Amino acid sequence: MEVVTAGVAYALNNLSPQKVITKLGLASLVARNVDFSGDLGPRLSPGASILLPSDTQFANLTSRWREWHAPNIAAVVEVASESDVQEAVRYANEHGIPFVARSGGHGATEALASATDAIQIDFRLLNQVKVSEDGNTATIGGGIRVKELVDTLMKSGKQAVTGVCECVGISAPILGGGHGWLQGQYGLLADQVISARLVLPNGHAVTVSESSHPDLFWAIKGAGHNFGLVTEWEYRIYEPKNEKWSYEVFMFSGDKLEALYDLANEMLKSQPPQASHWAYIIKVPDVNPDHPIIWYAVIYDGPVSEAREYAKPFHRIDAIAVDAGEATIPDLASLTFQSLDGPGCAKGLTSLRYPIGLKSYNTAAVRKVYDEIDATFREVPELAGSFFLLEGYSTQGVEAVDARSTAFPHRDDKILVTSYVQYQPNATIDPIAQDFGKKLRSYLLQGSDDPAHLRAYVNYAYGDESPQEVYGWEEWRLEKLRKLKTHWDPENRMRYYVPFL
Repeated sequence: MEVVTAGVAYALNNLSPQKVITKLGLASLVARNVDFSGDLGPRLSPGASILLPSDTQFANLTSRWREWHAPNIAAVVEVASESDVQEAVRYANEHGIPFVARSGGHGATEALASATDAIQIDFRLLNQVKVSEDGNTATIGGGIRVKELVDTLMKSGKQAVTGVCECVGISAPILGGGHGWLQGQYGLLADQVISARLVLPNGHAVTVSESSHPDLFWAIKGAGHNFGLVTEWEYRIYEPKNEKWSYEVFMFSGDKLEALYDLANEMLKSQPPQASHWAYIIKVPDVNPDHPIIWYAVIYDGPVSEAREYAKPFHRIDAIAVDAGEATIPDLASLTFQSLDGPGCAKGLTSLRYPIGLKSYNTAAVRKVYDEIDATFREVPELAGSFFLLEGYSTQGVEAVDARSTAFPHRDDKILVTSYVQYQPNATIDPIAQDFGKKLRSYLLQGSDDPAHLRAYVNYAYGDESPQEVYGWEEWRLEKLRKLKTHWDPENRMRYYVPFL
């Protein structure tokens, strides 16, 4: 376009790109006679609110872990009840406006960017936790974040299977399956769900469970981002077995990689349900200014003596440093850099993820990954803040659940790996970063048990993966999902998070 109007030119000179898009989008809605406050406001409960770009809180409410390719928000509806969610969805549908749900704001996948001039239905006020009288379940609000849930349950002497990162909402991980420290003992996050209150894409609300809309209940446990908005979960909770977890953190130089991952493969064969292996390939200049290190933690829900005995084989490999101690679950978030104030929750960076599920480590492939990271960090220093995450949770509890009983397709995987390619926003770096992340994943795929069939965790998906790679290679899975999607969302209104139609 050769001519830029004076108004747009002014905006480009005085506003961030996101604000420009938001203001232009709002203008288009005004032209369509959309009056959020005047029309939608009276339909909401007294505790709800509507915020527009002119409101001082708007920027904070719409900021995300990753701003790059984020949804373009025209209005925020802070909901305080299930009926608020219903009214927001109905209003959006009446006016042909896209809508997206928000709690933690950690979702980062390509389809989100296609939500333009959208209503953000903000769930963060729906953060209640009510423990049942028998202490075996809790009713949990659909907008609660991991830290809020962990801290609240700790005060009641309880715990639940949650993700590790504290700033992430609880709902999105559940909808995609959900991994965490306790999965070896109790299964995935999705396996803890007894029932859910779900606002459908047409605004109707239903309860889903084994006895109420069981096919839809099946779908929301692994592919749920495409089927509705959860306002409330009935969720299993547990008595902690130990007041604190034990851990040992080893820092290894790159030349120890083969010994380390050969050993990790051996330990995978007998990994107990209470043990997790969590590792990064990461640049730490204070430790090694020239090359990445391998940061490797063994985290154990058990007595110190038992944990130390389990981790003893790692002491046979010469480490740069070893740190050992005990920690509560919130302390583990800090230990692994996933606390609210840690790198895992830092906003403002472009962050690209390229996940792959594995059954074991191909040491030669991991070596290729390390060497590629080492070379790229030197050649493109803007990417040196990236890290490569290797999550080795126990899987007994995951595998104990019938693989056909939920939409989650990857129960046989032993390891979840993803690159976190992170850098200051820079359009020149974007294509380099994308090639880098894809290359790292390709090394692992080529060295995997099935190089022809990538298995990508939906909650980490970049967004260019095929539906089969995310939702499963068994034909019946996608056939069932598509049939259910056609029934429950015939107009495909919920299509902004790794869609399969």
